[in-house]
Amino acid sequence: MKNDDILPLTRVITGVVVLFLVTAFGILFFLPDRTGELFAWSIKPHMSSMFFGSAYLGGAWILAQAAIGKRWHRVQAVFPAVTVFTVAMLAATLLHWERFSLGTIPFMAWLILYIVSPFLIPALWMYNRRTDTHEPETSDVTVSTVARLVTRFIGTLVLLGVTIGFFYPTLFINIWPWTLTPLTARVLCGWLSVIGTGAVMISLDPRWTGWRAILEGIFIAYSLIFVAVFMNPAEFTTSIFNWYTVVMGIMLLSILIFYVRMESKRRNAD
Repeated sequence: MKNDDILPLTRVITGVVVLFLVTAFGILFFLPDRTGELFAWSIKPHMSSMFFGSAYLGGAWILAQAAIGKRWHRVQAVFPAVTVFTVAMLAATLLHWERFSLGTIPFMAWLILYIVSPFLIPALWMYNRRTDTHEPETSDVTVSTVARLVTRFIGTLVLLGVTIGFFYPTLFINIWPWTLTPLTARVLCGWLSVIGTGAVMISLDPRWTGWRAILEGIFIAYSLIFVAVFMNPAEFTTSIFNWYTVVMGIMLLSILIFYVRMESKRRNAD
């Protein structure tokens, strides 16, 4: 049945996941000192906790559109990205088992979520993708080949970098502008893999409506990360003006310009 619909089972499951993600955002961003009791493990420094919290909210924004949205193709790219992330989180958990708050309710919720999700999320993607018509919406516009190739190239580079970083976390620890542990370095790589996988996936779709939600989620997450940067200047090993914040700024500005340009083209096409 190719009607680009989001099927009821997909809506229900993503709706439940959104509740977990929003809760995680609230704890990690606003209560970083209490992660040891309220989250799966004690995360230090605050910058790491708030980074992860910001990323959870960006993911919640995208998945909320799978729960209440109208078109499957608008959100389908996030499912492979989340799959890669959940595999990374399960692997990080098993590799650093002793660092977690074992036996607590938050840890059990974390463990169950990341045992089930690596199988459930791709199964949902396979289940719902059959509804995709691969046709543009009435008011849709086409993303240029150049933009798609550049996005794919960037996504591939990110995936290559975070794969190396996951297996050799010391590399990330040595270059990152705030203090990381082997666990937080691997979790960070997991979050960056969402950007890499998401970029590759949207680059395969010429429909602008297949890009929009993904870019919105990334923009929300990294805007909040910028807020966290200015809230925690003392946690940076040099200053808040460093290679990573420069890259973040360029990325946010690029997304904003591209988004406004494509939305303008879409409105003019109506």
